[in-house]
Amino acid sequence: MKSFLKLVFSAVILSVTAVSCFEDYDESYSGENITKGVYVLNEGDWGANNSEVTFYNPDNKEVVPNVFLNANGKQLGDTANDMLIYGSKMYIAVTGSSVIFVTDLKGKIIKEIKVAGSSANLSPRKLDCESNKVYVTFMEGYVGAIDTTDFSVETVQVGPMPEGIACVYGKIYVANSDGYNPSYGNTLSVIDAKTFKVIKTLQVGVNPQQVCEALNRVVYVVCNGNYADIPAQLYRIDTNTDQITAIPNLQPTEITIGVGGVAYIISSTYDSNWNQTIKYLAYDTYTGTVLGEFTNTNEVPNGYCIDSDPNTGKIYIGSSDYVSNGDVYVLSPEGDVLDVFDTGAINPTKICFMHEYKLERQ
Repeated sequence: MKSFLKLVFSAVILSVTAVSCFEDYDESYSGENITKGVYVLNEGDWGANNSEVTFYNPDNKEVVPNVFLNANGKQLGDTANDMLIYGSKMYIAVTGSSVIFVTDLKGKIIKEIKVAGSSANLSPRKLDCESNKVYVTFMEGYVGAIDTTDFSVETVQVGPMPEGIACVYGKIYVANSDGYNPSYGNTLSVIDAKTFKVIKTLQVGVNPQQVCEALNRVVYVVCNGNYADIPAQLYRIDTNTDQITAIPNLQPTEITIGVGGVAYIISSTYDSNWNQTIKYLAYDTYTGTVLGEFTNTNEVPNGYCIDSDPNTGKIYIGSSDYVSNGDVYVLSPEGDVLDVFDTGAINPTKICFMHEYKLERQ
């Protein structure tokens, strides 16, 4: 569960009181992890330079739009694609602007990272982190390792147009979508984190997009198919052996692993006339059982992204109609809608959770 908890992660922020408690720790203290805030990354419209970050306080339901603009006096950029919180910093991959912003937890820029390619700066896509490194896929066919102390970047070449990435106990799994090729790709590159070299290539389904770690060193790979006669497919990989198993009866487009090993899935399909159908499914990763729909489009329309808070178990679903401001729906693990808020920007694509660990005397 180690890497999953950081996939959606959760900065661990220690208050002055908590720090002194750690220094003088004894068994008369107990700890509690509290969700202090939720950040939503809005990708905006392609070419419109209107990506943005929204903050949501789960305690008082306060929503603060335009976090990045207000903190820095400038736009985040064109088509932000991913965000994570690692330690006391946020990392934001902005694909169209070919930049990774490193900010503090209020969105203030600490560093702008641009990685030169053969003819232009590389375009970052997806992020994950492990052992003081933040890993990023670049659509030009590379993975970068960002040193979180000096922000230097080392790169290694993988397959064409890599998307999702997951770090699992010293191995890095990268989905090679080959999205510019009409036939799409069907491989994962496996990188050894210590040597930062590709050690293996695995074959999965068509158009692999998302790689998500679950419990017991297992990763799930969402392959989106070709959006025509090859449907989306979910694959399970045992990272101890790299054995691959296709999961039947699911057509996922987005996935998150919730508490207790339940996978919450957005399944978006189209018929021959491009009429869309969205289902929200729950899948027990322990038993391999499809648990059914945990909510529906009457309750949560236009599902676009999904993430789960590893602390509270709440499910956050970003919705988008590609035109107006997106909404985020907050659900219980059972699928009850607890809250909904307007993000103030278009296309919410990633949701991250900021945690605080507090110690109290028993």
